[in-house]
Amino acid sequence: MKLGTRAMLTIGAALVIAAATILWFVNAQMRRQALDEAEQKALLLLNYNLAVHTYFSHQLKPKVFQVIENAAPAGYFEPAWMSSTFAVRGIDGYSKALSQADYYYKEAAINARMPQNEAEDYEINFLDRLNADAALTVESSVRKINGKYFYVVLRRGESMMGDCLRCHSRPQAAPADMVKIYGPQRSFGRQEGEVVSAISLRIPLDSAYAQANRLTLILAVVIVITLAVAGLVIHYLNRRLFYLPLQTIQEQTSLIAQGGERLGAQLPLNFPGEWNDLATHFNRMSTSLRAIYDSLEDKVRQRTQDLEQALAEVKQLSGLLPICAHCKKIRDDKGYWKQIEDYVSIHSEATFSHGICPECIKKLYPECDLPDEYEDSTGPADEK
Repeated sequence: MKLGTRAMLTIGAALVIAAATILWFVNAQMRRQALDEAEQKALLLLNYNLAVHTYFSHQLKPKVFQVIENAAPAGYFEPAWMSSTFAVRGIDGYSKALSQADYYYKEAAINARMPQNEAEDYEINFLDRLNADAALTVESSVRKINGKYFYVVLRRGESMMGDCLRCHSRPQAAPADMVKIYGPQRSFGRQEGEVVSAISLRIPLDSAYAQANRLTLILAVVIVITLAVAGLVIHYLNRRLFYLPLQTIQEQTSLIAQGGERLGAQLPLNFPGEWNDLATHFNRMSTSLRAIYDSLEDKVRQRTQDLEQALAEVKQLSGLLPICAHCKKIRDDKGYWKQIEDYVSIHSEATFSHGICPECIKKLYPECDLPDEYEDSTGPADEK
């Protein structure tokens, strides 16, 4: 795999990982924001409904009881003002109708007086833990209920007070009108101090999560398109600025590596950026190599000629030479007889000087006394 392709794949993989990380982070942050908004909404609803309970318990009921004291018939019961739970449920229904809200609010109880307030399994579990742990007050979590996600808050509700046992201990002790309305079975047999209800609140998260997913999908599409465009641009720039110049230089380098007439090849000076500087230096190097090559060729040619000439001369002085047995003349290749010293001088670098050997002196000049150096006839001849 080519280095450029490997670099492109590495950059692409890094961008994909970075994009996936960004998408995950954005989606997680949007879900976190949806959860924060659900927490704020739940807190607002809880505080509002608890305020209604407090108003009924500390303001409305004492005042009304004061007004109707000794005036109400025996067994009188009116839940509209005597039951804060009834009032909260009614107010909550009006609020939902006006705001078209889809949250869930219930003051859950086991064996609740109103069937609408009957606790579900996870609410029953919370009520059991409330009665076992006095320090437990509230807990929240994200739950999937009937295939949908909700932010669920469970909070400690009412504890049975002594003056509440009249309506919750035995049907016979309860107001007759209340028994007529709700019957003698539900919400009786309570004990003083017992936690009888838990405020259960659900804020739906599915729509917020769906919106987060939609925005994440839109962002993913935008990122994919952006990465695709960026990839094409990077590919074009990589090809234009790196691949094509490098390929051209590589081709010319390969030609120069073949030697001979390829030496001296030149690059065009139309590359982008610093590639032109490299091409200029390359051309200088190629020209220098060509000059060196030509110089070496000339030297080799001259040396070859010199060697051939030397070899020719050596060949002329080698082999069988015809020589006269008497006068010692040598016959050349043209048939002429030449003195031996003339022939050798012509066909070699040697030159001659003349002298006389001891034997010839004795023969030619017997009357002469020979110097001491001529006594040894085998010694070298001296020049005269």
